[in-house]
Amino acid sequence: MSIRDFVFDMLLFDGHEHLLSLPELEADTDTYRSFAGYASADLNVSLGPVQPGKSALPLEYGADYDKAFFSAWRKSRNTGYCRAIERACRDILGLEYRLENADEIGNKLADLKKEGARSFMKRLLQERANIYRIINDFINVPSQIGEELFPSFVQTNYRDDLLLVALNRDTIMEREARWKRSIVTLDDLINGFMQSITDCLATGKTTSLKIGVAYNRGLDFGYPSKYEAEQVFNRMIYVEKGEKVLRWYERLDKKSGEDIAIPLLSGAELRPLHDYLLHTYIQRANDEDIPVQIHTGYLAGIQRDLRNINPMQLIPLLLRYRNTRFELFHAGWPYTEEMGAIGKNYPNVWISLCWAWTMNPIAVERALDSWLDCVPYNKIIGFGGDAKHPLAVYGYAIQAREGLARVFEKRIERGDMDEVLAKDAARAIMLTNGCELHGVPLPEAS
Repeated sequence: MSIRDFVFDMLLFDGHEHLLSLPELEADTDTYRSFAGYASADLNVSLGPVQPGKSALPLEYGADYDKAFFSAWRKSRNTGYCRAIERACRDILGLEYRLENADEIGNKLADLKKEGARSFMKRLLQERANIYRIINDFINVPSQIGEELFPSFVQTNYRDDLLLVALNRDTIMEREARWKRSIVTLDDLINGFMQSITDCLATGKTTSLKIGVAYNRGLDFGYPSKYEAEQVFNRMIYVEKGEKVLRWYERLDKKSGEDIAIPLLSGAELRPLHDYLLHTYIQRANDEDIPVQIHTGYLAGIQRDLRNINPMQLIPLLLRYRNTRFELFHAGWPYTEEMGAIGKNYPNVWISLCWAWTMNPIAVERALDSWLDCVPYNKIIGFGGDAKHPLAVYGYAIQAREGLARVFEKRIERGDMDEVLAKDAARAIMLTNGCELHGVPLPEAS
């Protein structure tokens, strides 16, 4: 069997998705927009800056929206995001992703879903994409995990970024309602946080803890004392005399409402609390012997602060928690060489290509080729789609397989690997490394 056939036949461990739940998938309106996913960001970039009060695309769906969407698509279909969507549409629906097929794409998608959302998801992800197990993202309540929401091959991480970057008393009040407990002190907050993790771990579905705070701040974490964190917590909760505050109804541009004052604190003022919570969180992962996934590299959407994403900022953290296993996401792109150096230097780090195969496929091929010259192959996680709709996941998975196959073909051709070593590395990167890191049993035939 050729290395290409081997890569396309191999079961795939999917370390990162944002899958729609079965009820959400069932309720989806089934249009070409349903699975466009991240490609929409490239469309918005292609349309250029938008004047205040205006929209890049028409505000209402219809013929004008379809025309504008596919006009922008033609300018963007060279990108990895768009190519993956076109591949999925072609392979699964038998249609080109074009304006003239817009209605038929929706009809074909609806036809496939007549078998039911659960069967649709399993057929696309297990039978067509050949995905063995999925780690779904952004779960922090046990009720988000049940069998009625996801097929059995979907597991989860635990993630609560809004708490780790809490801006004001709103977040604390929401956690009181969610956790059904009063939060008056920092200890109350931490106890509720830890119990929330315990409740999710008790489901048997949660494999890891996730940190995605690069969307809100840099990855340079400080090391505050508990006293410093308590000072910030108290400032967040308690209003001082004469203090400028922002009331909840003012935040909603209303003139009146329940009189709950929210102290205004800057990001710099809040850092000691955020960093203390993060260290408590990582220590819990260490105590449970489960990995910590960290978002590094590119950020979803447009006009984000890309200065937050360099994985080199994490080095003090990696040195402090030398016995904690970290899975660093998204190839760190565009900092892929830095990510390779981290993977080479730190035994407690696994480096992941999740999402990266669609954000910049050729850069990721170069990155994996480079990593295989410096990082033991058992420390590389090969795939995660980072998508919502199963059809998008399929397209992302096929694009990843194409890239993986090309990398190993080139290494064999150059003499950097023989076929036996290439297949061993491919099997590890695509399946066994992810299973072992997340404590997922390997399939019997692996």
